[in-house]
Amino acid sequence: MKTLVTGGAGVVGSYVVRELIGRGERPVVVDAAPGHRLLRECGEHVDFQQADITDLDTLRALCARHRVRTILHLAALTGAASNDEPMVMFRTNMLGTMQVLEAARLCGVRRVVMASTRTVYPDFDGTPYGHPRYDPVPEDHWLAPTRPYEVWKHAAERMGEFYREQFGVEFAAFRFAIYFAAERTLTPATRAMGMLHAMIGNAVRGVPTVFPAGADRAMDCIYVRDLAHAFVLAGTAPALPHAAYNIGRGEAVTPAQFAAAVAAAVPGARIEVGPGVDFAPGHYCVLDIGRARRDFGYDPEWPLETAVADCVRRARALLAEPAERPEDLP
Repeated sequence: MKTLVTGGAGVVGSYVVRELIGRGERPVVVDAAPGHRLLRECGEHVDFQQADITDLDTLRALCARHRVRTILHLAALTGAASNDEPMVMFRTNMLGTMQVLEAARLCGVRRVVMASTRTVYPDFDGTPYGHPRYDPVPEDHWLAPTRPYEVWKHAAERMGEFYREQFGVEFAAFRFAIYFAAERTLTPATRAMGMLHAMIGNAVRGVPTVFPAGADRAMDCIYVRDLAHAFVLAGTAPALPHAAYNIGRGEAVTPAQFAAAVAAAVPGARIEVGPGVDFAPGHYCVLDIGRARRDFGYDPEWPLETAVADCVRRARALLAEPAERPEDLP
């Protein structure tokens, strides 16, 4: 019995794959990318198939051939396509998820764990879950997706629940916090997650970072290694009693605190964040992670300072490797 990882050649997926290999597994990876640069270090310990997740025949064949028991579904489109090309977003994020669920149903796959998003929740500013209180948000809070990306993720969650109830495919969606990873630190971005990555990427390259405001804004942010660990735990747990789980650190972190952690990891780095809460476009909240703790033993293992230092180390390694240019990263 094997684990199939969709989007396994992407940033988060590659960490999931490497952790599975570290546990003695030989995962099956499906990714639309023609290569798998981020999996280079995995050598022959992975079965890689270049394919589109909307290709049901290929998914069924892989599930049958490898006797797949669990699918960790991370393949998705994000970014500008969410607003500018909603049909493109629909094809991958909604139709693709439907094909994954169908393959699971038809091939007797026991479990599907899907990457969703915290942004299916509403904007919490002006509520107890937003500034300045940031009460932890529980999974049973009502949802209010607005952009195509969140709308399709919400719809995919609901269809996963249907397959769980109707066909017995054990399904769970991960609504995870802002994550940071070295692979994202060398590419430009404008939203909150991109701003955190910019602090690390600029520090590693010796470039100053100055944000005019936002030091007092708070967010839940998780290191990619903790996020990958959560997927592996959920994939191997005896049971998943719920169809949705928050995955974060469950703690508020301000940009000023994140900047301090980067400065500690890169002595001499110049990072300035002005006062106030106007940091960058984003969806700010702190997630209640108690359900994941109880159901499959998830507990963040990377404190902020340690996580940032590890991220800096890997970012330096990526920057020194010409073959892994930022524009090549999926």
